[in-house]
Amino acid sequence: MKKLNHKQRVLKSLSFIEPDRVPLDIGGTNITSMHIEIEKKLKGYLGFEGRKSIILSYNQRCVVPDERILKYFDADTRTIYFDESTPWKIQPDGSFIDEWGIGYKLSPDGYYYDHSSHPLKNAMLKDLDKYKWPDPYSEKRLLGLEKRIEDLGSEYCLILEGSRECIFGLASWLRGHEQFYMDLLINQKFVEALMDVLLDYQKKLLGFILGKIGKDIDIVKVADDLGAQNSLLISPEIYRKLIKPRQAELYRFIKNKCNCKIFLHSDGAIRDIIPDFIEIGVDIINPIQTSAKGMDPIELKKEFGKKVVFWGGGVETQSTLSFGTPEEVEEDVRKKIEIFKKGGGYVFSQIHNIQPGVPINNILAMYEAFKKYSSY
Repeated sequence: MKKLNHKQRVLKSLSFIEPDRVPLDIGGTNITSMHIEIEKKLKGYLGFEGRKSIILSYNQRCVVPDERILKYFDADTRTIYFDESTPWKIQPDGSFIDEWGIGYKLSPDGYYYDHSSHPLKNAMLKDLDKYKWPDPYSEKRLLGLEKRIEDLGSEYCLILEGSRECIFGLASWLRGHEQFYMDLLINQKFVEALMDVLLDYQKKLLGFILGKIGKDIDIVKVADDLGAQNSLLISPEIYRKLIKPRQAELYRFIKNKCNCKIFLHSDGAIRDIIPDFIEIGVDIINPIQTSAKGMDPIELKKEFGKKVVFWGGGVETQSTLSFGTPEEVEEDVRKKIEIFKKGGGYVFSQIHNIQPGVPINNILAMYEAFKKYSSY
């Protein structure tokens, strides 16, 4: 088969056509990237000097990967990552406040920022009209993006990143998890009002961004984490009543704004609502957490492999990548690629970001195994 360019390769796979090889994503989104400590180690190993790391996912401390790393491993994607409207503000106790008013403090291990305060924790319905929401039309979000798109040209698959967890996740961060999950059962009027505000906000934000650069975007990444290791975070009934209609409206809005695919990030045991995602226009599901209950890759590919693209699932990050040998990493990658690659509809990435402490030899083994087994 004729060698394709990076964009062509991804778009063929997204159309359930086998390209020349499985497409590779490194850092096209903020959950297929790597922690800053891993990027530093990789750059040191590969002899890449200089260039300050770029972090836009501040709480995860994951990077927009160095372009030299992406070219070294021949990645097919590039992120078009819009920034927050205002920088994080440091507080007297050393914590930070983001543009939404959500508080963060450094985790005990020093690797991440955890939620420390929730601005709507004690809010009532009437308080939603008083709260100062971030400016969805801030020109700061677009700084440098048009130049980046121009520099990348038509060679790579471009993914719009930056809207965070659009509806369900963001509502829980603003409210606080404990209060939000109680609200889902006993205060649904408030939850619906809050999520309606967030839906309206996301439409303004993404409408503004896509109105400026949408013609160049191939994929819009959205997120709402709905799964834990062994079950959904909420019942399918609650999801279908409260979350699904609002996701559906947002995804329709996005597709009306640009000729793009919808990439949904949702962790964990989400098997029961994958048909719902497909119904509301999700084209791509990530991260395919194959260690979670019900997420057997063979069964997923068999049942949904012609209906939705699987993006990720390439190696177990909770176990093999972090604690296995390079040989075990290679074998895991081989098995996953052989399962997912058939008939297209697959893009390779590890499950979620590469975390601090993962051995460099295992990372190299992952990409070497990908190169070895990814051809059609």
